[in-house]
Amino acid sequence: MKVIQILPNLALGGAEIMVETLSSALRDLGIEVTVVSLYSEVTAISKRLEKAGIPVIFLNKKPGFDWMLVTRLFKIFWTEKPDVVHSHLYATTYVVPAALLARVKVIVHTIHSMADKEVGSLKRRIYKLFYKWLNVKPIAISSRVQKSFWDVYRLDDLEVPVIANGIDLGKCKRKVYIEDASSAVQVLHIGSFKKAKNHIGLIDSFRIVHEKNPNIVLNLIGAGHLEEMTRKRVEQLGLVEHVVFWGSKDDVFSYLEEADIFVLPSLWEGMPISLIEAMGTGVAIVATNVGGIPDMLENEVTALLVDVDEFEIADAILRLAENFELRERLGSNARSRSANFSAETMAMSYLKVYNESLEEKFSARRK
Repeated sequence: MKVIQILPNLALGGAEIMVETLSSALRDLGIEVTVVSLYSEVTAISKRLEKAGIPVIFLNKKPGFDWMLVTRLFKIFWTEKPDVVHSHLYATTYVVPAALLARVKVIVHTIHSMADKEVGSLKRRIYKLFYKWLNVKPIAISSRVQKSFWDVYRLDDLEVPVIANGIDLGKCKRKVYIEDASSAVQVLHIGSFKKAKNHIGLIDSFRIVHEKNPNIVLNLIGAGHLEEMTRKRVEQLGLVEHVVFWGSKDDVFSYLEEADIFVLPSLWEGMPISLIEAMGTGVAIVATNVGGIPDMLENEVTALLVDVDEFEIADAILRLAENFELRERLGSNARSRSANFSAETMAMSYLKVYNESLEEKFSARRK
């Protein structure tokens, strides 16, 4: 089987890491995989893919809507003749017309966020046509994302499989819990500086935390267009000495291993890769009860789940900071739960969808 994965770029983000992981795991199952990036930026992910022997094609997308991408994708599909094209994020807008023109057998699209947040209203109208009339197969990454799809697109009779994101759990460095009251408690957040990740809300929560317990440090890994605004907020609240901006990191596992608490205060989510990485490490987690997160974690068992509220987030961080046994118990339970989010399980599930979709196409042609 030949599969082409297409996404806007290969920056260090959840969807991009998922594509890298899925491509590698499919390759290990004997599938021929190529990855296409609409933009031409070489990144840590693209380098890792090429080093692993997975071809990466860059399309040099221009700003705004670039009609030429349809032509470039058509040429790739016509030449490579993939059995399946698998789109991610807004790449679907370009992928579907090109794949139809090239007579690609199966088109699959992963919904990486809540359906109402994935793309704007105009593209949602276009995507509805894709799903309803052009046999594009949607995949949800959690049951709540699945429900959001039906709520938004009103296609209740359309089958939408749920396939959880996965990571290579072998990369996780298992956290060793050693109680040391003399050391500062290290809180870690990993995520791009964008609205969904709620960095400003996190800084406001950390102000409350710091006032009650100044022996806590907040570490931020990531980059993005809201980073400067977040830095200014830190300065305004006088927290510069207690908040560390680490920038983007190719390998986050050593930071997770050193963290005492992982916090994810998101406004909305699909199934965040960073959360699976934290679970696989066994670090205690505070997360907002949004999107696919409650499909992954159980409150008071594998994490502390809270509302999107600066006081609730702060209280949960303080509770874990002051209770070593609770951190250790939640972290250990989260690590056990992470077995459900392996790269192998994810790849096998997608391969099943690919095969079933190809069989349906073949059966329809025979009729």
